[in-house]
Amino acid sequence: MHRRLILAAISAVFFFLAAAPAAAHDWYTGTLDPVTGGGCCGKADCAILQVDPGVLTGEADGYRLRLTAEQAAKINPARRTPVDTLIPWDRVQASHDGNYHLCLPTYPTPSMRADFFCFWAPPNS
Repeated sequence: MHRRLILAAISAVFFFLAAAPAAAHDWYTGTLDPVTGGGCCGKADCAILQVDPGVLTGEADGYRLRLTAEQAAKINPARRTPVDTLIPWDRVQASHDGNYHLCLPTYPTPSMRADFFCFWAPPNS
């Protein structure tokens, strides 16, 4: 009986550890772009944006986002092309954790208004 409890406890720990990465991504799921109404996430195309020098600059109409193909692949592992797009101010959403977050398509789509699905910035940034 004691052995069963230990095995049950170990199984529970493994279950929660395996579920942790999915839970971290869950808040992207079901969110929508405030202007286009499009969904933000397809399970593997959103992540925290590492804002290195030159990646994100403020312009009159929004943030200018520039990523190398390698940087873009850190957001969406299937992405193989660089990003140079304007994120209009009305499409910037408030980040829940104080970080920048970005959802990218696998490749640019001409019918999209810009080369991203959704973007979050820290409040007052």
